[in-house]
Amino acid sequence: MVSSFTIRRATPEDAPDMVRLINIADHGLPLWRWGRLEGGKGDPWQAGRDSVQRVDQAVNWTNGTVATLGSDIVALLLAYPLEHDTPTGEAEHAVFEPLKALKSQAFGCYYIHVLAAYAEYRRRGLGTILMEKAERMAGGRDLALIVSDGNAPARRFHDRLGFRETARAAIVTAEDWKAEGENWLLLVKPNKG
Repeated sequence: MVSSFTIRRATPEDAPDMVRLINIADHGLPLWRWGRLEGGKGDPWQAGRDSVQRVDQAVNWTNGTVATLGSDIVALLLAYPLEHDTPTGEAEHAVFEPLKALKSQAFGCYYIHVLAAYAEYRRRGLGTILMEKAERMAGGRDLALIVSDGNAPARRFHDRLGFRETARAAIVTAEDWKAEGENWLLLVKPNKG
């Protein structure tokens, strides 16, 4: 089903698609955050592209794996080992506190920050292939990710792959940002090899 797709490491030139897919996966929260950078005076998409090109934080192109169809990027896996000192670039705002609290419970895991595909490329097996790649890249670490309880398709997908809820935290919203669901869920999958 995915024989015409290519899986490869991301490059700096992939930043435009990476930011769109990061924003899709994280319910618009990245665009909201990027829009707040520099006092909200700049283009939030450009701030996102600039952000993923910075290698001093975990959310950057060096931690990305993309699926392509021809020269087009169609899906993204953004994953990295989550340690106590992993800089993720999250802003200091109440919206991020529950996410930070859940991540602190996943220290030592290989963290799946983003798994996303453009709508027209979903249900083609790319998510499974990218998650299998994440397991290999994890080097024996357990896998962890955070998903909204309002994202039923993602929950079903991760349940099918063997992820189980280990913690939850109430979603904090802002006047100009809301998420579907009531809670962020920390899902963990023991890595068997």
